[in-house]
Amino acid sequence: MKLTDYIAEFFSNKGVKHVFGLTGGAVVHLFDSVARHPNMEAIFNHHEQAGAFAAEAYAKVTNNIGVAFTTTGPGATNAITGLAAAWLDSVPCVYISGQARISHTTQGKPIRQLGTQQLDIIPVVKSLTKYAVMVEEPSSIRYHLEKAVYLAKSGRPGPVWIDLPLDFQWAEVDPEKLNSFDPLEITCLLSDVSETEISKCLDMFKNAKRPLILVGYGVRLARAEKELKEFVNKFKIPVLTSWGGADLLSSEYQLNIGRPGIAGQRGANLAIQNCDLLLSIGSHLCIQITGTIYDAFAREAKKIVVDIDEGELDNRQIKIDLPIRSDVKKFLSAMLDQPLPNFEHDLDPWKKMCLKYKNHNMIPKKWYQQEQSVNQYVFIDQLSEMAKPEDVIVVDGGGTNVYISFQTFRIKEGQRMILSTGLCSMGSGLPESIGAYFASKERVICLCGDGSFQLNVQELQTIKHHQLPIKIFVFNNDGYNSIRQTQRGFLASNFIGSENKGGMSLPSSSEIAEAYSLKTFKISDHSELYKIKEVLETHGPVLCEVFVSRDQEINPTQGFKEMPDGSFKSTPLEDMAPFLDREEFLSNMIIKPWY
Repeated sequence: MKLTDYIAEFFSNKGVKHVFGLTGGAVVHLFDSVARHPNMEAIFNHHEQAGAFAAEAYAKVTNNIGVAFTTTGPGATNAITGLAAAWLDSVPCVYISGQARISHTTQGKPIRQLGTQQLDIIPVVKSLTKYAVMVEEPSSIRYHLEKAVYLAKSGRPGPVWIDLPLDFQWAEVDPEKLNSFDPLEITCLLSDVSETEISKCLDMFKNAKRPLILVGYGVRLARAEKELKEFVNKFKIPVLTSWGGADLLSSEYQLNIGRPGIAGQRGANLAIQNCDLLLSIGSHLCIQITGTIYDAFAREAKKIVVDIDEGELDNRQIKIDLPIRSDVKKFLSAMLDQPLPNFEHDLDPWKKMCLKYKNHNMIPKKWYQQEQSVNQYVFIDQLSEMAKPEDVIVVDGGGTNVYISFQTFRIKEGQRMILSTGLCSMGSGLPESIGAYFASKERVICLCGDGSFQLNVQELQTIKHHQLPIKIFVFNNDGYNSIRQTQRGFLASNFIGSENKGGMSLPSSSEIAEAYSLKTFKISDHSELYKIKEVLETHGPVLCEVFVSRDQEINPTQGFKEMPDGSFKSTPLEDMAPFLDREEFLSNMIIKPWY
């Protein structure tokens, strides 16, 4: 059996139906074997970065491994951005790079290069992978594949990388004689969550007056979606979600109070700051959630953090009162096996307060009255109303687009919302939309800024080639709005590199799409918002250019207050800018204000 045929069969047996990437001299055999396999399809992107992003989104939507192939040298280095996104978001992906013939590799010799485009890629990717290896003999291929997939999916998931010399790819192998991988070589099994930990957790809930649950993407990685819903329905405690966990619960679920963070929802931040017990499940409490004033975060709350990664528990900037190193599914199952604690306090006043907080997440009605250009918050609000429960929403990683989308979009039951939240890379949207479509075979809505759109614009051809039902909304704010906001606040509005006058210009997104023979629409003001429905219902790929204000502000966001000495300090999460009237602010506070 040809070695690359063995690889194709291996991935097919793992449930992988699509492989992404850009062909090249060092991977033609790999792609040929995938294309010839009856149950697999090769999806050819037009840049290796796009292939890496597509595989990452594919893995997120299927909750299985994503696979991408890259050729040697520049092909491999081009994929590193997508690899980093998978690493930071703990996504199980397998990246295979073709390599020069084994005799043409440097193999540790003190020289830079031997073969054509040869580059020792393993040291380059090692810090971004759970396993990175160059295959040194054809007979080891089964071992490396099995070990790579095992590591990618076990414990805290993450990407792996296999470098495969060209002359090995056409080697003949006997599957029955290939060495296999034994997980016992490396397994360090997590013990089940202890009865003592569960007992302590339940006691803390029993004594709490204002308990709150925060859930993150780790819930989905643990395949614990069912257990989470049973848990929240049993305990009936207000819940928040991280960006990565935004689609775990419908926005319509009454006790889903929203998404906290420095550019999160005001209501969610009021809830997390005023709680007296915070249970974090599958979220590593990054700075985007906690803010930079660590002592101010949920400052009167006992904190229980459930995380599979011991390093995350040991190296957080905030104090954790009860760290529980556990698989999320095991923790939730253990909690569900226990009787509901007899709460010592009536939780109804707290629940009512949280529902009051949730009202702060709604966008002001006056924003609908904007006459010139489109208010991006209004647009996302309307779009979320029209989106179907089976839609997949992909948010590109570019600044303003990310914040407004996650502050505003109302998730329906069954929808998925995809963003490489850790890296948040400009240009991720188009390739992730491609991966999300092939994973779901459902309509994909891609939200992207006009600046980010340029970074992987070539993927319009991939979308057009396959006639994918991807509806692309490009927000035209005449450059890099989020950068301009920083320049306005700290650099006296010197918009260097962020607009035309500052030396950076962007082409018409609509004209580019038309060059790719895509159907296009334009929405210039609120009177044309009816076109959203037309875009969504148009067959095949569509691009709609939405003209928003070049000064569209993020509202709300982390605030800054002037101190008596004239200096400025950031405000804690409960006090977001624009600041509430002090009387209204104090009426929402249960704990003592920070300033």
